Formats: sequence, structure tokens, C-alpha cells
Amino acid sequence: MDENRVESLLTNVAVKAALGSLAIIPGCIVFRGKGLRCLCGGLGIGFGAGFGWAQGDLHLRHPDLVPMPQSFSKEMERLKASMTATLSRYTTWFS
Repeated sequence: MDENRVESLLTNVAVKAALGSLAIIPGCIVFRGKGLRCLCGGLGIGFGAGFGWAQGDLHLRHPDLVPMPQSFSKEMERLKASMTATLSRYTTWFS
């Protein structure tokens, strides 16, 4: 394995864990105690990182079927384009 492949796979795990950490927001709305709020955040991080790890593992086992996750900059560009399209779709509802 080369350095670029490891970087892409670990970046994928980190991005998925960061997105999973957003599960603390509904936890803050639903639960009053900080313990359950932190549990929601921790579960989100765990599921996100686990999903990213599983995706990387599938790529290593079956590289012809599962595409390699993108680098951090490519992933952020994809996320930016997705969020821009979503926001523009929502703004058409109010105009």
C-alpha cells in the first residue's frame, strides 16, 4: 500500500466520523441530560467511522468493484457542490 491510498482511506474515516458527530444535535434537542447527549454524539462518531472503515476495507478487498475514497480536498469539493445544490433548491421554494 502506498501513502496516497492510506491518506485517502483515513481521510474517508475521518470525514465520516465528523459527519456522524452531528448526531449530537438531535441528542441535544431530545435529551435533557448531558450523558445521553454525549452518548448520541459518540454513537454517531462510532457509526460514521465504522462505515468509513468498512468502505475502505471493501475497497482493499475488491478494488475493481468498490471505488477508492477521494482525498480530503476532493471530498470537501464534493460536499461543497452538494450543499450548494441543496441550498439553491431550497431557495427556489421561498422565491
